[in-house]
Amino acid sequence: MFSKKQISYLKDTLETMGFSGEDINIELENLIYHIDNLPEKIILYRILKADSKKDIDIEEIGSHFSPNKEDLLSSHYYVTGIGEGTFLVTVEANKGQIDFFETIYNNILYPNKEEVILKDKGRGVKIKSIKKIKGT
Repeated sequence: MFSKKQISYLKDTLETMGFSGEDINIELENLIYHIDNLPEKIILYRILKADSKKDIDIEEIGSHFSPNKEDLLSSHYYVTGIGEGTFLVTVEANKGQIDFFETIYNNILYPNKEEVILKDKGRGVKIKSIKKIKGT
């Protein structure tokens, strides 16, 4: 799945984040196992700022998504874009559209977010809905 250079980089990142010894290998194995066992089709969520729904680029919907809508809505870790309104974007992605290396790397750096990173700025995902979040 990953080159030796990529594995080395991920292990170095885990060490930087405070892991040591065998814990580095165990954590990396757990992260890889989690990604390997994602379903072939996965529903993902993203929060975007825009003045209106028509201002959202649906061709390049973005790379950073959450598999957990409730956590995303309650935390608002990442809200990207510019505008007065806030929108919840729901997409369906194929497992092949996931950037596995970047997803694992991001989950090492930000372990509480459980983000999934899509390749190619999300091009080709199926947009299920774009809904304005109330109060915005």
